[in-house]
Amino acid sequence: MASLTDEQRRRIEENKRKALAIRAAKQSPGPNSHIFSGPAVGVSTSSKTYTGSSSNPYSSNSHSPALNSSSPASKPSSPFAISNAFSTSSNQPSNNHPISGSASSNLDGRNTRTLPVTFFDTNSSKSNLNNNKSVSENTPLNGIFYGNSPAAASVTVSFSLLSSIRFIIDFPFNDIIVKVLKTIPGKLYDPRRARWNFPLSSYNICKSELQSIKEFPVQIKSLPNYIVKVFIQNPRPNLDYKSIDLSRISDTLVSNLYPFQKEGVQFGISKNGRCIIADDMGLGKTIQALGIAHYYSADWPLLIVCPSSMRYQWEEEIRNNIPDIPVTRIFVQAKSKEQIHNPRILITSYDLMARTGELLKELKFGVIIMDESHSMKNLKANRTKTALMLISQAKRCILLSGTPALSRPFELFPQIKALEPKAFSGQEFGFRYCDAKMSKFGWDFTGSSNMDELRVLLEEQFMIRRLKSNVLDQLPSKVRQVVILDKESIKAGSKTMSDLALKLNDEHLKGAEKRGTLLSYFAETAKIKIKAIKNYICELLETGSKFLVFAHHKIVLDEICKLLEEKETFYIRIDGAVSSDERKSVCDQFQFEDKFRVAVLSITAASTGITLTAANMVIFAELFWNPGILTQAEDRVHRIGQQDSVLVQYLLASGTADDHLWTLVKSKLDTLNQAGLSKDSFSCERTTMVSTKDNKKIEDYFDDMQDYDADLSQMLDEVEESESKRIKLANENVS
Repeated sequence: MASLTDEQRRRIEENKRKALAIRAAKQSPGPNSHIFSGPAVGVSTSSKTYTGSSSNPYSSNSHSPALNSSSPASKPSSPFAISNAFSTSSNQPSNNHPISGSASSNLDGRNTRTLPVTFFDTNSSKSNLNNNKSVSENTPLNGIFYGNSPAAASVTVSFSLLSSIRFIIDFPFNDIIVKVLKTIPGKLYDPRRARWNFPLSSYNICKSELQSIKEFPVQIKSLPNYIVKVFIQNPRPNLDYKSIDLSRISDTLVSNLYPFQKEGVQFGISKNGRCIIADDMGLGKTIQALGIAHYYSADWPLLIVCPSSMRYQWEEEIRNNIPDIPVTRIFVQAKSKEQIHNPRILITSYDLMARTGELLKELKFGVIIMDESHSMKNLKANRTKTALMLISQAKRCILLSGTPALSRPFELFPQIKALEPKAFSGQEFGFRYCDAKMSKFGWDFTGSSNMDELRVLLEEQFMIRRLKSNVLDQLPSKVRQVVILDKESIKAGSKTMSDLALKLNDEHLKGAEKRGTLLSYFAETAKIKIKAIKNYICELLETGSKFLVFAHHKIVLDEICKLLEEKETFYIRIDGAVSSDERKSVCDQFQFEDKFRVAVLSITAASTGITLTAANMVIFAELFWNPGILTQAEDRVHRIGQQDSVLVQYLLASGTADDHLWTLVKSKLDTLNQAGLSKDSFSCERTTMVSTKDNKKIEDYFDDMQDYDADLSQMLDEVEESESKRIKLANENVS
């Protein structure tokens, strides 16, 4: 590039001087603005005064840390605004310097009122209190007090609950407040957290003493009215709920309770049947809820609201634990237009409840169980509105959830409102526990605050929660559960299933044809279970659990993997196509990488030789007629290195081959136990399948297949392959 000529340089310099002059004219202070021109007594002074020069370090692009604010109104609108009228020294902190001047406008252009200000050095023992200037009341400044003296500056003191018997106080350090607090009875100081705490009996005394301070006003953020009412004004005596008599509950149910589950039932009764059972997954929240509900059976009818896939599981639990209730009085709602007449117990889903709210209201349920109660997290949702309406007319309400709040404290509010409608308003709860902030869309309640107080409130007033680690000594090392899949998702009465069941009863069916028909029945069962299996796995994914899922047929394994990919969930898969070298690699991924949440495994190909103790939950999407293979599959998790109790769930579909297989598996394992050849038993499970008159004959067919285990894989492949491939294979065998 060619160098500039002397004339060009001269013009550039001249234009620069004109530009600086124009900017200086625009930035000159108005008639009401004052630039500090002298030092204040007792305050460090500067050797230089900034007068709007572009080198001012506190211009709008470079604010002092002491003056910068998140509020737009606190930012200066020009180099001559409040934050720039400083006299400072490079070796002194900015908040020890006096300020003079009055900003004519803030950022939005509005005039701001000026107030007299007293300046004093908080680090000096003798502050000069007579150097009064003017400053915008919207400007937050350290060491500056509005009014004629420091006494005009208020101090905020916040109260919060520490435990059921004590509260804590938070405030900026102040000698006068500390002297007052030292006079309060029962005072304690926590040097680690630098906090004072007191017995709740001293709450009113403490407030009164703080309000009597004359030197400066004290702003007190009191405990919420509900906290004061429950813990101070009307405290409940500390009853030992563990001594509550449970003789009013079904003997069968009580005998099935673990000790910690019995305590959960007694806790719910101590809360008059209005509580949250928030135990970890697999600890038996269902049976505890039924125990509480049965204690208050005089208040029935009973409404149970649960995820759609769990309706029939609840029905099974009732039949097994409260056998004195007639089956005809237990009604499972399947459609919104169904006629419901005088039910003793009604089981419905959240969606059906939302659609039939007025009908359910007319039935006047006295006891309500809300399974997975975190489903009510959104106050604006129709399901939440309907649930709160139904609960408001019930005497008892039992909420069940292993994760009462999935992501933020405000999700707890609808559940607390269900149990105690007058405890908090939405805004009161949001401001107190959700760190409420105003946004352009209104109040934002997605944050969190006063979490210790909220925890105490929940534990003392509403909730009981035990983790597996808390009750591990009471749990067996392995717990089996039978889960009855949603009948609405299973077409057990299809023509294909009916034809196969009919064919199996043909007395002339012999040999390979008999086994082939039975395998077809087994394969068809797998196909019709797929939808229900996927629905159940979807619900497990929402809990955040890490688990294994076993299946036998390729079509089931494929559909599970497809679902996991749709849900963007990391998983591993081990079937017959995975080599031994690859097995070690994928097992290590599941064992050591938290992001891999699911292991999809073939029952026959992955029941031995691998260790997956990173999970403590095993799901069997399908059954298998050899119980030894099932127990081996369970032991991929239940083995050396497992630190937790293992939960094993078998997903069964009524009206399918599962009815016969489950009975067969249990009887075979019991036989091996009697001979001392097995340590496992399926007979201890609480859920048993209802047998039909033809079960024995079909079981015999499965029993005969034990002699053909070596050929099972080939035979099952034949069932799953297309018709053309099966015909081709049959022709090859004939030739």
